[in-house]
Amino acid sequence: MISKILKIICLIFFWLLVVFFETSFLKGFSLTLFLVILINLIEDGESNLGIISAFFAGLLLDLNNTTYIFSFFTLSLIVFSLTSKIILIKFLKIPYVSWLPKI
Repeated sequence: MISKILKIICLIFFWLLVVFFETSFLKGFSLTLFLVILINLIEDGESNLGIISAFFAGLLLDLNNTTYIFSFFTLSLIVFSLTSKIILIKFLKIPYVSWLPKI
């Protein structure tokens, strides 16, 4: 139980740093989307870390952006994370990612 809470707290601080770095220095490149894809690729099939990280990253992007309606990035990253998780679990077996450590 404590390890899950600690993992979520570390995840919040990680996404806070990534979103602030992306919005400050990277204007044309979506580092957040790249990292959500990477987390969904290397996480275990039964783990929900990719969905939770997509929620926190989208929420922080929504709080920092005033151009789109609120929850645009949150919903789009969660839908993208769920879609990629379903595709990876049901249809694809990626052998070249198996050497990466599971989260």
